Amino acid sequence: MQLRIRTARSEEAAGLTSLAVRSKRAWGYDDTFMERVMPDMIVHPGYLAAEHGIVAEEDAVPIGYAIVRADGERAYLRDLFVEPGRFRSGVGKALFEEAVRYARERGAKTLTLDGDPNAIGFYERMGMRQIGSEPSIVGNGRMLPVMELTL
Repeated sequence: MQLRIRTARSEEAAGLTSLAVRSKRAWGYDDTFMERVMPDMIVHPGYLAAEHGIVAEEDAVPIGYAIVRADGERAYLRDLFVEPGRFRSGVGKALFEEAVRYARERGAKTLTLDGDPNAIGFYERMGMRQIGSEPSIVGNGRMLPVMELTL
């Protein structure tokens, strides 16, 4: 099977949302947590129109996606999710590298994101460093790491 990276289409938003939920659930989060975080999990078609959606697929089946926005010298990685059965297979790295390429081509000097605490190790392996934290939509004192990469 050949991994293919391509631009996301707005009509894929619902399917990408489902992929994101499966990926997030793989960390063992319960139903209450998932209900609270759901507003942040939805891929709105407008995101894919206004920002840059990237899909990783095999045999025309999406197995991961990322959404990145470049605003001048700053780029922001909104999402990066991979099918649970494909964790640690290189799909996330390929998506991340494509997001970095896109940001650099548009003149960005930094790429930042608010990530899941379980993903800190992945983003550190991609060269990012934690520069702070932000409160999660989930509440209860949960904080999300703010990560940054100098491009």
